[in-house]
Amino acid sequence: MTWTAMLGPTLLLATAVVLPGTVVLRLLGVRGVLALGGGPAVSVAVYAVLAIVANLAGIAWAWPPVLAGWVLVAVVAAVLGRWARGCLGALAEPSPRGRTASLLALTFVVAAALLAVPIAVGMGSPGALHQHWDSVFHANGVQAIRDTGNASTLGAMAPLFGDIGPRFYYPAAWHGLVALVPASVAVAANASTFVLGVLAWLLGMGALGRVVLRTWTGAGLTLVVAAGFGAFPAVILATLAQWPFGAAIALVPGALALLIAGTRGAHGRGRVVAVLAVAVAVGGVVLAHGSGLFSFLLVAGPYVVVAAVRWGRTQWSGGRRRAVLALAVGSGLVLLAALVVVLTSPTVQNMLRFERNVNAFYPVTAYRTLTDLPLAVPFVGNLPIAALTILGVLAVLRSPARREQLRWLVVAWGVVIAMVALAAGPENPLRMLAGFWYTQSARIAAVYPVVAAPLGALGLLAAAAWLRARLREGRLPRLAPLGARPLPTVAALLAGIVVVATAGWYAPAKAGRFAEAYEPGRIAWGTMLSEEEIALVRRLETTTPPDSVILGDPHNGAPFAYSVAHRRAALPQLGTSGMSESQAVLADRFFALGEDPAVCDAVRDLGVTHFYLDTATVADGAKVSPSAPGLQRLPATGVEEVDSGGTATLYRVTGCGQG
Repeated sequence: MTWTAMLGPTLLLATAVVLPGTVVLRLLGVRGVLALGGGPAVSVAVYAVLAIVANLAGIAWAWPPVLAGWVLVAVVAAVLGRWARGCLGALAEPSPRGRTASLLALTFVVAAALLAVPIAVGMGSPGALHQHWDSVFHANGVQAIRDTGNASTLGAMAPLFGDIGPRFYYPAAWHGLVALVPASVAVAANASTFVLGVLAWLLGMGALGRVVLRTWTGAGLTLVVAAGFGAFPAVILATLAQWPFGAAIALVPGALALLIAGTRGAHGRGRVVAVLAVAVAVGGVVLAHGSGLFSFLLVAGPYVVVAAVRWGRTQWSGGRRRAVLALAVGSGLVLLAALVVVLTSPTVQNMLRFERNVNAFYPVTAYRTLTDLPLAVPFVGNLPIAALTILGVLAVLRSPARREQLRWLVVAWGVVIAMVALAAGPENPLRMLAGFWYTQSARIAAVYPVVAAPLGALGLLAAAAWLRARLREGRLPRLAPLGARPLPTVAALLAGIVVVATAGWYAPAKAGRFAEAYEPGRIAWGTMLSEEEIALVRRLETTTPPDSVILGDPHNGAPFAYSVAHRRAALPQLGTSGMSESQAVLADRFFALGEDPAVCDAVRDLGVTHFYLDTATVADGAKVSPSAPGLQRLPATGVEEVDSGGTATLYRVTGCGQG
């Protein structure tokens, strides 16, 4: 399959993610890069809500009802926009024009290429199968939505579990969007990596750079620095295969940009619309993945607290002390109530109870976060990223004006690093806070570029100002003409030098991470399907009837039968949570087919028609489940060979009366 085959699905998904939300924000009165940056978050929020409403109304998830829902949302937005016209303050800032717009667009293209090219190289082909733990579940989740027509967060993923209720909560916004793309699940899911991990992410970062640094140069430099990180998108979308969580992280900067701009100059009716726009965008982050809420709070919390303290101080000095006290008490009670609701949620409790035995030394974790170490030079890391970020922090601390405006950003930067260290460090009472990310340091580190990229852009500006001043003093005579250039030009030149010197911000390392997720033989933690076995699974569409149910060790590739060949998998995910009694019986002792009556009972209960057996072991570089011993050897009777490829063989089950 050539890359041109992905062009259509990618363009469709990009349009679906960016355009509707951007149009809605513009109808509300939000303009320029803020509408583009916050648009994807608004889009995801609306898609997720429409999916829930459609399921409750008994309407199958498809484009016609989705488009009808968008028309209704657009009408409401247009009415609200006319009502609040002229009152939105910074949210209504116009787009850049002329040369500024052209340079910003060019910078966006360069930043996008720095991210997209390594992804494409590592992925190998548009239809390549992502072979990590979570990706199997998510791909089958997309297929489940296509089969059932249910994309609701309150039940869409239920078919992937055994004993679980129909109202089972699992964030399905990503799955619902991908299910709408008319392409194979693999192509559509891979297209989402480019759309969310590159397009939506950079649109949000550009908007955030603009509102934080308040210059178009700052926006452009933020894009370039953001393209240098590997913590997102590479670690999340390749190594961890967390598409829904990755979608939430991609939406955080755009939602944060709307929040910051919404507090600048909105008045009267505009405040109502600003709150609504921010609430919907943040809702998109949360509906993409529950951990998105805590990721957003991690970076937005310091801004809100600093802004609230500044406002309270002003009001207190103006004599409105009762109002300040009342608001402080009321906000505290609301926060306490929200905390109680969150902490008593079964979903959150499951997250907090997730155990990870990591005992990393705090300074080592901080260094790894600062230098983006997992994707850069081994044992050294991305030193330019670290140096520029620290320069940005110093630039804030040394300038009273910047300190007043950006102290929250430095606080957020420190908080993120501290949270990553807590997640990776030894057990202590505070480590419970990392439970909102399943105590996985990589998930928290994915938030780091949101605050580090603007600081890195500020560091670039500070370095450029220092260099220009030295050149104007007569040092380095050969470069003296550069000292007469505008500061943005010098900063852009420095950025270009850094990008070239780091081989496109360590592009080969990013490509390597994606290859370790897609290329058979290089898959980290064990290959599920070799090339020959991928072909075997794809042949299931011709070697098995449409109503077939395929049983096999979920770790060795059998669950791909569902998303690749549209044949139901008896064990559709690698995890064992929610496994039914019949599924547990087969995982434990299917090899006793013909000897144990309970095995045939389970086979009939699940409708199993075929058995997929892969004889490759961990020593061969394969992935093998330690919890499915019954699926790792062939029953003595009751099966007939149908097809084979690589070390895998497909059998028809005949020992329970099916044949």
